[in-house]
Amino acid sequence: MGFLHINKIDLKQNSNSKINPINKLNTLIQQNPKNKIFMLVYMEGCGPCNATRPEWKKLKNILHKNFVNRSDIVIVDIDKDVLHKVKYLKQQPASFPSMRFITNKGELIENYEDSDIETKDRTIDSFIEWIKHKSGEDKITISDLNKFKNQFINKKNHLSKKNIHKRKTHKKQLYNKKLFFNKRTKKNNKNRK
Repeated sequence: MGFLHINKIDLKQNSNSKINPINKLNTLIQQNPKNKIFMLVYMEGCGPCNATRPEWKKLKNILHKNFVNRSDIVIVDIDKDVLHKVKYLKQQPASFPSMRFITNKGELIENYEDSDIETKDRTIDSFIEWIKHKSGEDKITISDLNKFKNQFINKKNHLSKKNIHKRKTHKKQLYNKKLFFNKRTKKNNKNRK
């Protein structure tokens, strides 16, 4: 799915549209119990929210497109003033910013602050760790996949170098056997004469 940015201005501009971001979010929550929605609820003018939002926006550049473009993954940032329009949320946040993991058609909601991750400092690294933990996947960022690809390429190169070495060694062994056999044959031929 990707990213949804929902604020009062965008909502007013798309209020009559069927592609209204709130409608899209409601559909995604209700559509499939396996959908994984990571939501930041912020309040305009809130100091901690203003510090958290730039870190949350970095997800767009860091998460790999193969992970984000899946139909079951949604990253949302939403203004608290339009949150009441989101159906299927069992409880409204008490403080801001509030990061939530929503799945199972809105029946399962976990706050970021209550998650099992070690560091909850609202940085991009802790958000990545949280998303990895909740999605059950290890390779979700561009650098994760690049590291994996490099490890695969290095392993493949190592194996091909190893095979080249084996082939060279095998050729040497064959050559040495041939020399030994030829020397022995020549020696035997001399002894026969």
